[in-house]
Parts: sequence; structure tokens; C-alpha cells
Amino acid sequence: MDRAGKRVLFWCLVVVQAVASYVIIWTWGPTYVRLITNGTLATYPRQFAISLAAIAVMQAAYWPAHAIKHELDFRSNVLLGHVLLCLGEFSLFFAAAVTTVVLFDHFREQPRIPWKLGVLALSLFAISCFKYQLMSVGEKLIDHRPQAAEP
Repeated sequence: MDRAGKRVLFWCLVVVQAVASYVIIWTWGPTYVRLITNGTLATYPRQFAISLAAIAVMQAAYWPAHAIKHELDFRSNVLLGHVLLCLGEFSLFFAAAVTTVVLFDHFREQPRIPWKLGVLALSLFAISCFKYQLMSVGEKLIDHRPQAAEP
């Protein structure tokens, strides 16, 4: 695959990760609102199924994009770089907030089933990987250094 094809594939994989991240936020949003407003933790099997599917999609898109990213030379674009850094920070914010509320505010309310905590940890990991990807590309766009030409 040529560089242009790899570039298109890379950005498509980033978009897939962004959509899956949004799905996780959309799925867990109502639970988070219930946790902070009335203090009840009500979860449904559908939330876990959707979360696991989104996590699988995020990871399936992250690892190939991570490998392709090292082969690409990103043109300098300071504004886009800063936008990606900001999106990277925001992407982890919601997942960290849900994890904090569940683990520290509601840990003793009901027995924690290990697989539920596992899904929470996997969600945090997948979104953390996405954050890393956005931030590393953002930094490359801001601190642009062209790759040396191959002989």
C-alpha cells in the first residue's frame, strides 16, 4: 500500500475509534447521571454487551493505526495538532469520571462482580489507547520534523 493509502487508512481507523468512544459515552451516560444525581447504580446487561463490542472495535482499530502511524510523515498543522491534544484529553475525561465515581463513591453499595470491574477496566484501557493516539499525532503535527528521505 502506498503512503496515500496508508494515510487514508490511518485516519479512517482513528474515526472508527472516535465513534466507538462516543458509543461508550452514550451507553454509560445515563448510568453516570443516575450515579451523581440520586446515587443509585443501576446497570443493564445491554450496557455491558455494547461496551464490550465498542471496546473490541476500538482495539481492532487502534493497533493497526498505531503501527501505521510510525510509517507516516505528518505535515505541520499546529491548529489541528492542538485540537487533537484537546480531544485526547476530553476523550479520557468521561471514562475516568465514571471509573472514579463507581470505584470510590459506590464501591460498598453492592457486591462488585469481577467481570463488571473488568469491563470498566477494559473501557478505561481502550479509551486511554485512543487518547494516546490522538495526543501522539497531535504532538507530531505541532512539532513537525520531516522524516529523512530513504536512499
